[in-house]
Amino acid sequence: MAYIGLPYYGYCPIKITTSDDGSEQETLGTGKITRAVISYAGENDSESGELWAGDRREQRDNGSPTAKLTIDRSYLSLADEAELGGHKYEEATKTLERKDTDTPATVRVAALGKMKTPERKLVYRLIGYYRASFDPVSDTLNTSGKGVSYGTTKLTGAAECNAKGEFMKKQDFDDYNAALTALKTFLNILEG
Repeated sequence: MAYIGLPYYGYCPIKITTSDDGSEQETLGTGKITRAVISYAGENDSESGELWAGDRREQRDNGSPTAKLTIDRSYLSLADEAELGGHKYEEATKTLERKDTDTPATVRVAALGKMKTPERKLVYRLIGYYRASFDPVSDTLNTSGKGVSYGTTKLTGAAECNAKGEFMKKQDFDDYNAALTALKTFLNILEG
């Protein structure tokens, strides 16, 4: 299939509570979606191992799934950057402050891709990761020049399994509204 569009990307914060027995409980915050997304990529980063005996492979373990995430955005508000990075943001002065004690937020992240099948049928694909976190954002400022160039904001981070062992969700839809509803449901975006 050929990807021909990326109408939406979003995230929702996750609060993780660890019980005395070591088990984790996740509570989803309210999610957000945006159209300000240029690219969304998850690269498999899982460690696998093999045990060989008697000149043949006896066992293979794919390990716990992980992925390197890269999301390129045309715009990232300071409020969203602060929320993702665990930084302090002051709405009244529109100021973000980053400190050495900041801990990146744990989030659920997803995008909705638009694609064409070999039969030229339009399909919408939801690709979401159940637990992710992002590195601090790097800023690059450039002077004005003769030509026009556009700057973007690149988010990089990692995805891992959540407390239930869920890692990733992919789902195809023929109907745009059904796909958008599924994206909002995955990101805990409540209507009304």
